[in-house]
This record gives sequence, C-alpha cells and structure tokens, in this order.
Amino acid sequence: MDGEGGNRRRALPRHSAQLKETPELIDSVGVRANLREAAMLVSVIIPLYNTEKYIGACLGSVLSQTHQELEVIVVDDGSTDGGAAIAEGIADQRVRVDRGANRGGAAARNRGLALAKGEIVAFLDADDLWYPEKLSEQISVLQSDRGVVAVGAVFQYVSGNGRRLLGRTGQDARDADSRELLQRGRLMPFPFNSSLIAWTDTVRAAGGFDESLPVVEDLDLMTRLALAGSVATVMRPLGAYRVHSDSLSANRHAKMMMLMRFVEKRATARLEGRSAPDLESFVSSYRLTRAQRRRDGAARRFRDAGLLVLEGRYVRATALCAAALVARPSYTLRRIAMRLPVRRTPSAVAQGGS
Repeated sequence: MDGEGGNRRRALPRHSAQLKETPELIDSVGVRANLREAAMLVSVIIPLYNTEKYIGACLGSVLSQTHQELEVIVVDDGSTDGGAAIAEGIADQRVRVDRGANRGGAAARNRGLALAKGEIVAFLDADDLWYPEKLSEQISVLQSDRGVVAVGAVFQYVSGNGRRLLGRTGQDARDADSRELLQRGRLMPFPFNSSLIAWTDTVRAAGGFDESLPVVEDLDLMTRLALAGSVATVMRPLGAYRVHSDSLSANRHAKMMMLMRFVEKRATARLEGRSAPDLESFVSSYRLTRAQRRRDGAARRFRDAGLLVLEGRYVRATALCAAALVARPSYTLRRIAMRLPVRRTPSAVAQGGS
C-alpha cells in the first residue's frame, strides 16, 4: 500500500449520479435509495502535519471511494515538508487545501469542520487508508436509522511501509451497557479519527474537538456524540490504520493514559450531573495506584511488542508480550485475539444502543 497514489497528479471522474426520476426509477425503491446516497455530500477532513510520505496514498484511497459525492478538505497544520504541495497538485476539483499555523490535530479538525458543506462529515488521518466501499457501507447504516448519529468500522493494522497487515482493531458496541461505556469515556470501539462518519450538525452541536486535549480529543468527542444518539460499527475491515515504529514513546504513553482518565472522570461527572474537574487541577492531583501502574505497563509492553513484530524483531517482541501477559492476562489475550490475521468478510453491522 505504501506509495499508492504517491506523488502522482490524479484526475478522477466525478460520478455525481445526475439522473432524472423516470417512472421506472420511481417504481424502484432500491434505485431511489441509491440515488439518495449518491446525492449525499460527504465532507472528508484530513489534518496534515509532516506526512509527505503518505498523503498521496491517503488521498488516493478517498478519491477511489465507490461513493463519489465528496469534498475533501486537507487542513495543513503548519507542515514543514512537501505534503501540502502534493495535495494541492492533485487535479481533482473536490480536493482543497487550507493552510494555517501549527495548532495541533484537534484545531485542524475543527477548522475543517467549520469549512465543511456536507450533510455528513468524515475524518481521516493523513497516514491512514480507506478501502473503496468504506463510505458507501457506512452511509447506508447512517441513513437506515435516524437514531444513529455516528458510524465507525473495523480497521486493519498496517506497517509503516504498507506491506504487512497485523490483525485488526474495532469491536461490537451494540448493547446498552456498551453505549454507557462510550458516554463515560471507557470505550473506543474503532479508530475514531480515521474511521468515523457522522451527521455534521450533530458533531457541531456536540462542540467539536476539545483543543486543550492532545492525543485523546477523539475519545472526548465520542463521549458527547454517544449522548446525542446511537453509535454503530460496521463489523468488517473498511480501512487500514498505519502503525509507525516511532509511535508513542513511553513518556507520551503515560501522558495519554493520564488524559484518558481525565476524559473518563469528566464524562462520568457530566453523565451523573456532577460538576466536572478542570484539566489543571486533575493533572496536579494525579497519582497512579499500583493496579493502574501494572495495567499501563502491560498496555505499553504489548504495544511495543506489536511494533517490534512489524520490524521483524520476534524474540524481543515475544518477551514483551509474555511480560504483558503476566501483568494482565485477560487484557493481553483479548488484544492478541484482535491481532490475529483477518480476512475481509461480508459486512455485519453492530449498533451502539438504542
């Protein structure tokens, strides 16, 4: 997958399904449904920061969607490489680049959200990929039940060079208990920033991304979207989440875990009608219990083991995985199961709550 699209200038046709409603079409419920889907504009928001190596393949996967009624908003977040120029060089009128100073991923996504004209908004990180039917399958779920406000999908892990798949990430969140976990910030059923599509008005009404929360702004927005309605997951791989060998150092991992706990505490307080803590006071009083330290250590070791597998360093990866298994057996076994090779199976949909 690496380099797919690359630095080529592409001119893909725009299939806008500009058809007239003949009596034959009016008599065909299925065709009318397809027309409604084809006419629905999706705003795809891609924050871009120094991912020159991957942006061509990323945009190629968007422009190759079976659902072609798109506007693609690439928000350049103060990049210092040539990624924005690559995006600007794509000869497709649906792609536009908005350049600005470096303010972080949350601010870039909010900027794209402010510019979006589509009834549906979709998010994608510049180093990830979509499979061709991704949007089409998710839109059909979103349209089939107005109680559903957002739809994600299972994603496959892919190595930095795009040549190796390592299992999948994503889970069924259909039951009421899972929806409450979403509302409390205790569950992220799919890779939010590259998987999610949602009604644009719902995301705006929820307040968009909290720009004070680096790394976990996606989890925070999920807690608010889950208050607005049901969240669904397409339970088959519809995209690829790229894992880099330089992903998340130990210090960044510790910070991420701290911020995840802040989001959970704030979301739970909001759900229960209590006053929520502010970030500064939470950080100043933050202390880990022994159980939390062990849990975080196991998660970090398992993640590092996965990165080592991608690099072909299997002996060290096995040792780290064993250490994670000793610290947290149930967690580690569950994660191992999710990393097993997976084929792209027929679509199945799981809805989060009612």
